[in-house]
Amino acid sequence: MKLVKQFCAGAFALALLAGGFSVLDAPKASAGSTIGHILTVGTYKGIAGQYTSIQAAVDAAQPNDWILVAPGDYRETYDMTHVPADADLEKGNFGSVLITKKNLHIRGLDRITTIVDGTSSGAACNNVQGNQNFGPRDSNNRNIGRNGIVVYKADNVDISNLTT
Repeated sequence: MKLVKQFCAGAFALALLAGGFSVLDAPKASAGSTIGHILTVGTYKGIAGQYTSIQAAVDAAQPNDWILVAPGDYRETYDMTHVPADADLEKGNFGSVLITKKNLHIRGLDRITTIVDGTSSGAACNNVQGNQNFGPRDSNNRNIGRNGIVVYKADNVDISNLTT
């Protein structure tokens, strides 16, 4: 199984290189640091990634890992499935994707078409009123709104080349 995972990540990475993602875009390891694994989300040029959601890749990631996100419309729902308590709302530690692990690198493969989308259906980021998702409700039954990607109490997290 490990060999299969390495092959799939390698094939995805090769497709990324062919598509314009370069190792020159990756940060250099400093003395004593390590470069982690590549976790892939979505399908890029016909090659399926390991994960279908960004949150699933974040949950599986370890420090120094790279999460490469293929173009697509990602309707992430961590904030809907893990509704924050009222006390957490004031801290801001909720979002459609919640990152609490340090030293992660999340990179979209196309800043225009890699989208973390707050709507519930329809075209990406559409303004149809019935498609809007205003987030979970607080104890007063008010919608609390939604954040896209939230990094909470985690140092050295890089997020680049995507829209949220």
